[in-house]
Amino acid sequence: MSAVHDPEQRVLCLAARTHLDGESELQLVALLRAGVDWERLWAQALRHEVLDLVGATVRGLAGEVAVPAAWIARAQRRSVATLLRNRTLEAELLGVVGALRDAGVDSLPVKGVVLARTLYGSLALRPSADIDVLVRPTDLAAARAALRALGFAHAAAPAFEALHHPFHDQQYFRQAADGQVCLELHHALWSAQHFGDADGLWERRVPTRLGDTEVRILCPEDTLLHLAVHRARSPLRLRHLCDVAELVRRDWATLDWDRVVVAAHAVGARTTLHETLVLAGELLGAPAPPDVLPRLHVGPAKRGLLEHTCGTSALFRAAADDDLEQQPHLVLRAFEQDGARRIAGTLAHAVARKGQKARFGLARRALAGPG
Repeated sequence: MSAVHDPEQRVLCLAARTHLDGESELQLVALLRAGVDWERLWAQALRHEVLDLVGATVRGLAGEVAVPAAWIARAQRRSVATLLRNRTLEAELLGVVGALRDAGVDSLPVKGVVLARTLYGSLALRPSADIDVLVRPTDLAAARAALRALGFAHAAAPAFEALHHPFHDQQYFRQAADGQVCLELHHALWSAQHFGDADGLWERRVPTRLGDTEVRILCPEDTLLHLAVHRARSPLRLRHLCDVAELVRRDWATLDWDRVVVAAHAVGARTTLHETLVLAGELLGAPAPPDVLPRLHVGPAKRGLLEHTCGTSALFRAAADDDLEQQPHLVLRAFEQDGARRIAGTLAHAVARKGQKARFGLARRALAGPG
C-alpha cells in the first residue's frame, strides 16, 4: 500500500476487509487516531462501493478510536438498507432459479448476493445492484419464457447499451415490495470480443447455500477468473478488488492455482488476472502464491502502462467531487487484454460501436419527431 499516501484512501484499503490481521488493525487504529476527514472518508467509500464494509470495520473499532457518533449512526442506517435490499434480491434470485429449474433450465447465479453470501458472509457487507443469472445459450428461449411468466419485462425505451449487449439479454425488470428489481440473463460470462470462451464451467459447478436453499455456483477458480475479467471491463472501483481479495484469503490454500493460470492463458486473461492479483495483494493484503504472477508473463513495460490505466494511481487519481467515473476512458482498459492483435481489435470495435450508437440515437430522435 506504499503507493497510497492519502490518509482517507489508506483507511479504505485497510478497512475494506471482512477480517483484519493484527498488523493491519494497528495501522488502521493509528491512522484513525491521527485524524481523518470523516466526510471525505464517507464520500470515498461510497464512490468505491465499499461503504458497508468500511463502516462495519470502523464501527468495530469505536472503542479504540473516537469516531463521530453521527458517522456511526449514518453507517448503521446504510448497513440496514443494504441488508434489506439484498434480502429482496436474494429472494427474487431464488424464485428465478426455482422457476428456471421447473422449466428444465440449468442456471448459475453469479456476482451480487452470491458473493455477499459466499465471500463476505453477510448480505449487509456488499451492495448489489441487480440479479445476474447465467444459462446455456440453447436454453435462452425457455429461460425467457420462464422470466415472463414470473412477471419480468423489458424497459419500454431501452438505451443502446441494453439492446446491444454482447453477453446478456436486454435487462428485465419486475416490481418487488421495496422497489424495482433488475435482472440480467446471461448466455456467457464475458464478451467474446475481449476474451476467449471459457470451457467446462457447468461441469465444475459447486453447491452452496443462499438462505435456506441449496444452489450451484461457479467453482472458486472460475469465480476468480470471472472477477478478474469483470474488473477489466468495469469502472475503477475498490469493490472489484475486495471481491478478489476476499476469495484469495478464503481459498488461498485450497485453490487450484495451476488451473487458474492455465485458464487465464486459454481465454487471453493473463494480463487482467495479473493486475487484479497484484492490486489485491498490494492494496488489500491478499497476495497470491509467489510463483503465480511470474507464470502470467506480464512484462515491466506493460505493467508500467497499466499503472496509469487501471493501477493504483488510476484507481485513486485526483478527481473533482462531481466526477463519478474517476477513471481513464474505458477504451484504455483494452490494454488489460493479451496481445497486440486482441487490443487492436478491441479498439477498432470501440470505434465502430461508437458510430453505431450515434446512428441509434439519430434514429430514435427521428422516430420521436419534433419537440
